[in-house]
Amino acid sequence: MQSFVGLLAERVLSGMSPIVIGLDPRLSAFPETLMPGASPAARIVAFYGEALPVIAKHAPAVKPNIAFFESYGSDGYRAYEEVCRLARQNGLLIVGDIKRGDIGSTAKAYAEGHFRIADSLTLHPYLGNDSIQPFLEWCEPAQGGRGVFVLVRTSNPGARDFQDLLIGSKPLCDVVAEAVNSWGAQLPQEHGYHAVGAVVGATWPEELARLRKLMPHSWLLLPGVGAQGGKVEDLTSAFDEQGLGALVNQSRGVMQCFSPAQADWLDCIDQACATFAAECRAVAIPQKS
Repeated sequence: MQSFVGLLAERVLSGMSPIVIGLDPRLSAFPETLMPGASPAARIVAFYGEALPVIAKHAPAVKPNIAFFESYGSDGYRAYEEVCRLARQNGLLIVGDIKRGDIGSTAKAYAEGHFRIADSLTLHPYLGNDSIQPFLEWCEPAQGGRGVFVLVRTSNPGARDFQDLLIGSKPLCDVVAEAVNSWGAQLPQEHGYHAVGAVVGATWPEELARLRKLMPHSWLLLPGVGAQGGKVEDLTSAFDEQGLGALVNQSRGVMQCFSPAQADWLDCIDQACATFAAECRAVAIPQKS
């Protein structure tokens, strides 16, 4: 079984754009003609059942945000599982945006449950090393080579409240970045990268180059483009000369690019995804654009 980072690198090297499409289901933004009157969970599955084959033409991965599914209770969680199954059926890698982090035994349970569904997971590191280790075990080649993205510099304005606090002379986000680099050093590399990635908001381009130097072998997940104000053209330092090393995320700009009354909503998603892919490819590999 190939690892998450190996498959991701190979897809980018084969010509796919280094993007990931966020799946944040908001029923108010769904097409009006899509199963009106059906349950929220049924509409979510139907929407992504049509959208995922289109996304798969342009993106190597999707990032379902579990919060938007869990808001509909147990039916919503089952919809999350089904959407992930459909994504895999369409050949997409899955970044499960779950942002978990807890004591060792609880982390082990989270890892077992969520790696059953997704190829990689987002984690927060506030509880320290022992809260991360159960997930790292799943990143070992013998355990399937899953991946993780640890929150280092988040895209929200409130990131400064804690992530800028100094630990000695270093901001906390730098200390976490160094820990990410250390955790990743325990694992093998493929195409120059290991399985311990980091979330670094595209809304902080002035910090991106510094954090990239602290995590030279980590895939960076870059949220915040579009609705949060991040710009694709500011992300050049995240990529190596092959266009590897980062996944630029966009959610609303692709998946809500139409009005609910539009009949051609699927064509709109197709075009928005193609445009986003081209923009990111030009930044990641400028000499080939």
